Amino acid sequence: MTVSQDDPRSAYEQVADDIRRKIASGTLKAGQRLDGNAKMAERYGVAAMTIRHALDILRREQLIVSQQGRGTFVASDPAVPDTSGGDGGMAEELSQIKAALDLINSRLDRLETQVRDRP
Repeated sequence: MTVSQDDPRSAYEQVADDIRRKIASGTLKAGQRLDGNAKMAERYGVAAMTIRHALDILRREQLIVSQQGRGTFVASDPAVPDTSGGDGGMAEELSQIKAALDLINSRLDRLETQVRDRP
């Protein structure tokens, strides 16, 4: 995959999204070592700084880990939703988020009522 100039996303976002997709699909497996920055920069057609920025994002998302002197690896338990077409875990996660939002909304309604009814 090469970064597209026509894509409205920045180059580093395109790279991060591509790596994220590869982790989610299992193309990149837990514990697998990623190519070096220079090799990835060449493959994506971007500067090494762009690769570093993309990897920083994935590191913050805890999808990858870096070990000084060893390289960068897919995290042992990457928390990526399943995007393989089946809705297994994703449907459950969406259901949990909806339930949490419903609870928050009911609490907000109750608080608004209490504030409005205050003397």
